[in-house]
Amino acid sequence: MRKTGTTFPHDALDLPRTFHPDPEAEPYRVNQQSVFRVKSDFRVDFTNGGHVEAKDFILDIEGDSVSPERLAEMIVSSMNLLRAGPVTIFSMKIVRRGEHQDSIPATLK
Repeated sequence: MRKTGTTFPHDALDLPRTFHPDPEAEPYRVNQQSVFRVKSDFRVDFTNGGHVEAKDFILDIEGDSVSPERLAEMIVSSMNLLRAGPVTIFSMKIVRRGEHQDSIPATLK
């Protein structure tokens, strides 16, 4: 099992990298029961101009790992980006659900 809250060891030297997500890739589905999530910084360029960028964007994952290629597909799918072109992943790390900054303290629930 990977140590959570750290960058992926095998990808640490390879990021940032740009990917061209497969339009036929399996769609991303939210899984609120997942134990692990991926937290990433990225940029999506659009084929008709413009781009979107995100910092600390969190998506649920199955298991305790995800490839950067699959992450690019998940980003495009989760945001329903119809004119998405290349996706540049700047950073990604695995976090456990509830063990990162988007957790709501029990007193605020």
